[in-house]
Amino acid sequence: MSETRTEAGPRGAASGVQPVLEVRDLRTHFFTDDGVVKAVNGVSFQVFPGETLGVVGESGCGKSVTALSILRLIPSPPGRIVGGQILYKGKDLVTASEPEMRKIRGNEISMIFQEPMTSLNPVYTCGDQIMEAIRLHQKVSKKEARSRAIQMLKLVGIPLPEQRVDEYPHQLSGGMRQRVMIAMALSCNPSVLIADEPTTALDVTIQAQILELLDRLQQELGMAIILITHDLGVVAEVADRVAVMYGGRIQEYSDVETLFDRTLHPYTGGLLTSIPKLGEEVERLRVIPGVVPNPLDFPPGCTFHPRCHLAIDECRRVEPTLDTIEDGHLVRCLRVADIRGGRLSPYPEAERA
Repeated sequence: MSETRTEAGPRGAASGVQPVLEVRDLRTHFFTDDGVVKAVNGVSFQVFPGETLGVVGESGCGKSVTALSILRLIPSPPGRIVGGQILYKGKDLVTASEPEMRKIRGNEISMIFQEPMTSLNPVYTCGDQIMEAIRLHQKVSKKEARSRAIQMLKLVGIPLPEQRVDEYPHQLSGGMRQRVMIAMALSCNPSVLIADEPTTALDVTIQAQILELLDRLQQELGMAIILITHDLGVVAEVADRVAVMYGGRIQEYSDVETLFDRTLHPYTGGLLTSIPKLGEEVERLRVIPGVVPNPLDFPPGCTFHPRCHLAIDECRRVEPTLDTIEDGHLVRCLRVADIRGGRLSPYPEAERA
């Protein structure tokens, strides 16, 4: 990690740097015939200029809904932001008008979506789709927008950009399409880039190239990145700070070194234990038992207790709060004192040993 990113990241608040984006107690619910789905249920975090915040968790934990809420892209009905604030440079996006949001989306806050084949329009060339965002926000001529589109394709490492600008998405490989998505997202020099599973469905070589590209562009452009992923290996490689989500809430939040060295939540411990280790012989992959709870019917008490190896009766009754354990390290667990004191382990394998 570069010194610039580290200083602008976890230490940003201490050094007086203001967050470029701050989410406070965000609650996004979906009102369905079956009941209220509490997809995001009280999420708070900050992102500082030039840093990468990793948002980690299994599918269904609320990561992508959090990202879509920031850009006010939740389909309504049935979804709605029912509480909280999303402060971008001090302005609350929850109460911003739709015209104001159109000026911000794709211009000041951009997003790379999960699947480039479905996110890119198959009937328009890649260049046309990049040019559309540039012309909408930058108010330049078509010729200037085309020149900028070619420049962006070159920036993201696409060979023969003068030719690729006139090609359609189906003519490109998965890795190339993902680079086009990145070029579109960065075409207006955003302050914040939200990358939702940017390496999903790509082979490991292309994954590494995309992550390296994002890191390089971040250092060149100075933007903040919110990286949404289920892959803790990716987080270890590129993130400055990490928010671990489960059941629509943040369960653990710290700088990346602390999260891996001093894990304090059993869910984080389970995720780390599930990572295959090179050279280790195991009969089968380790998993966290059970499944993510139905957001229509979260269990009482701690939402993770049905799957937790440390759960006691109190965990089934009392809903834990997200408490500051030490500077910058927040944990939502009733048993954190015993874990921190070394009397219990957050890693399920250690408890069974």
